[in-house]
Amino acid sequence: MKITFLGSGGAFTDYRVNYHNNALIETAEGPVLLDCGTTACQSMRELGVRRTDLRAVLFTHLHADHASPEQLIWERVYSVEDAGRPAFLPTELIGPAALIEPLGRALHPFLDEYTDAQGVYRHGGLAALVRPRVTEEVEIGGVRFRWFRVPHVTGDGVDKAAFGLCIDDGQQRLYWSGDTTFAPAWINRAASESATARIFHECLFYPRFGGTVHTHWAELQTLPAELAGRVTLMHHTQVPEGIELEPFAGAAARHQVFTF
Repeated sequence: MKITFLGSGGAFTDYRVNYHNNALIETAEGPVLLDCGTTACQSMRELGVRRTDLRAVLFTHLHADHASPEQLIWERVYSVEDAGRPAFLPTELIGPAALIEPLGRALHPFLDEYTDAQGVYRHGGLAALVRPRVTEEVEIGGVRFRWFRVPHVTGDGVDKAAFGLCIDDGQQRLYWSGDTTFAPAWINRAASESATARIFHECLFYPRFGGTVHTHWAELQTLPAELAGRVTLMHHTQVPEGIELEPFAGAAARHQVFTF
């Protein structure tokens, strides 16, 4: 299994330092994009990844650094990566109903008016340019993706739909936290499901604040050392100087490739 980080930054990352925490998963049918923030297309350009080669986009939750696929959709329609002419490729957007249905409604005013392959100006761009797929489990090119709920923006009657992902190619299993507050129950469950599973978990290094919707370094440090050794940190933007990451497996960097 191969995973390439487009970036490992948080929502407010300085683009000169890092990009949003999005990644590519290689499959036999082409790369799958895991979340699509506003920096995804630029990062793929720098990596030499053709946006027209993407097989699908999977989402964990609806925040701009994870669910902003408008530019990618247009690039796959009008890009000239193939033979110097627009590709007019629709984009498959995959995830649970709580994500895909509101995302479609949000994209409608941005995509409705478009020009088709014959140069005709039309309405109905959302239906023509997007292939929504509502599911909580899917197999693409020999890799199975399964969504599970995580707590993100919760409390006082609020529970924003947010998901982690279990990614399994039959030989290696990965768990991807998405954005979540600290929830050791699912981490322990993931570790118990597979003795060799690797976990990619978000981490903020500044002190916990009131109303936080993320997991902080001090919280992750409460994990047992054996379990921490299977965790790679992400969504951190930068690891501050003087931080000793052991016993954790390390921290992902922009454009870093992990092969298992």
